[in-house]
Amino acid sequence: IVAKQMPGGLEVLIGGKTDPAFGKVITFGLGGKLVELLQDVAIRVLPITEDDVRAMIRDIEGYRLIQGYRGEAPKDEEALIRVVTKMARQFIENPGIREFDLNPIIVYEEGVTVVDARIIVSDTHASGTARLSIKAPPEIFYPDSIAVIGASASPQKVGYSILRNLLAFPGDLYPVNPARKEVFGREAYPSVLDIPGPVDWAVIAVPARLVPEVMEECGEKGVRLAVIVTAGFREIGEDDVALEEQVVEIARRHGIRIIGPNCLGIMMPHQGINATFDPVSPRAGDVAFISQSGAIITTVVDWSLPEEFGFSSVISVGNQADLGFEHYLRFAEQDQTTRSVTLYIEEIQDGRRFMEIVRQVADRKPVVAVKSGSSLKGRIAASSHTGSLAGSYEVYVAAFRQAGVIPVRTLRDAFNLAELLASEGYPQGNRAIAITSAGGFAVLASDYAEMHGITMVDLPEDVLHELNAFLPAYWNRANPMDIIGDADATRFATLFDVLIRHQDFWDIAFVIAVPTTLADPAHIANEIVRFSQNTDKMVVGCMLGGDSLRSGLRILRSCRIPNFPELEDAFKAVGSILRVRTARPGEWTRPPPPDRCPVGRR
Repeated sequence: IVAKQMPGGLEVLIGGKTDPAFGKVITFGLGGKLVELLQDVAIRVLPITEDDVRAMIRDIEGYRLIQGYRGEAPKDEEALIRVVTKMARQFIENPGIREFDLNPIIVYEEGVTVVDARIIVSDTHASGTARLSIKAPPEIFYPDSIAVIGASASPQKVGYSILRNLLAFPGDLYPVNPARKEVFGREAYPSVLDIPGPVDWAVIAVPARLVPEVMEECGEKGVRLAVIVTAGFREIGEDDVALEEQVVEIARRHGIRIIGPNCLGIMMPHQGINATFDPVSPRAGDVAFISQSGAIITTVVDWSLPEEFGFSSVISVGNQADLGFEHYLRFAEQDQTTRSVTLYIEEIQDGRRFMEIVRQVADRKPVVAVKSGSSLKGRIAASSHTGSLAGSYEVYVAAFRQAGVIPVRTLRDAFNLAELLASEGYPQGNRAIAITSAGGFAVLASDYAEMHGITMVDLPEDVLHELNAFLPAYWNRANPMDIIGDADATRFATLFDVLIRHQDFWDIAFVIAVPTTLADPAHIANEIVRFSQNTDKMVVGCMLGGDSLRSGLRILRSCRIPNFPELEDAFKAVGSILRVRTARPGEWTRPPPPDRCPVGRR
């Protein structure tokens, strides 16, 4: 093949693939050899608008080359946008196209040229697998009565742990075990049908082969929700899929909703519900945790207790034979005790449906997600550069961001973010200030802000004038504000008053306090709380140190103000939020301080 040699320019790529969860996605990035070297790409789930394409192009680190770098003339960005938009439209409108790869595309000062192209077609259109989704009424998550089917007096049995955990439930609790007259001092019933009163929930912990019969009885009884902790269904293999389908068919016929099967269960701390076999119960709080791993739930709950971290709900989704992430997100959206949501996700069955719902939820309550499976193992068989770059993990992260979900890599980051967002909501912008009495941390704050895309704003002249009136003559007169090592709580308080009066130039305040004999940490914490309660801007606590700060940390915790003991973690958390979104007008209001909080508004 003889082809005309094109003059040099900026090489980029446009690619598309069909993701098993999210359907058709498109990739843009630097092309040619750079695609393998830098892997500098942006991904979007289709369909997308021209504005989405423009944002996608500007997402890559190499966008500076398009703008014109080191004296080079800018490239034709508008022509590039038109090509990407056209390819996205062609891809979504042609079901037969399974994958394509345009690499390289040469971008000039005027116009673009596609040098090489590959398109893979198929007779069938692969897309995300949609599970039958019927709306679940929120009231099913607020039971008045619970039956534990498979309740046991043997500590080695799952039914023992579940019933023990539910003894704190204030409603009616019924053990079901045909071999016993009583369990934990409560009358036991041979069958759910023998229970004299109504039963809202049935927590089922019997062998898998018995579950269909139990479900039929639950249907006759009028049970609304079955929490099936039993394993031995689809997760085992193809031979057990039929058993799970039988259980679902029975549930559909009787109007029962299912959590699980093969799950840890569900915890609703504000209702006194721990319908799991976790050995401990979490504190009540305002973060909903929805997880595809029961082991991660038990670990997180155990971690949360000494940290005094609380949950509004903790849900193990299991096999999602009926209820799935989208149902639990809808529940968290309307639940009055939930202010933010954390997800642990291994896979999503219907990515587009998930995006549709989570986008709506994230508009009302912040959603943070940890997606496992970021290794390269699943990319080995990719058939093009696009396939290797737009692997499943990257598609999930791109989809999360498109839907307003904040993706993070670690559970610690997830709960740091969830707690911050539950307390402070989305920031209104990226203009930040930092206040500290430690010069070294002022320098680090500047470094971390730049590293995580946060703008440290200049202090307005009128603010500088007010600060000069009471701060030592040798303070740094800049942002971050180093108010000198001899600062006490009164100096912090006076500075906070200035910032409360001048809220028009900043969106985020990092308050950095360190151990010192001159400032009582409890007094500093009280002033941080007062500052937070007198502004709708984001206030981030950074009391750095150890045992000497415990009195202050307890006050922050009691007033629902998150604290970051590592300074970079604070900037990393805020940067993660800003990369996805900021607040919209009227979107969020600060909750009143809890009754246990010793500090309130002035």
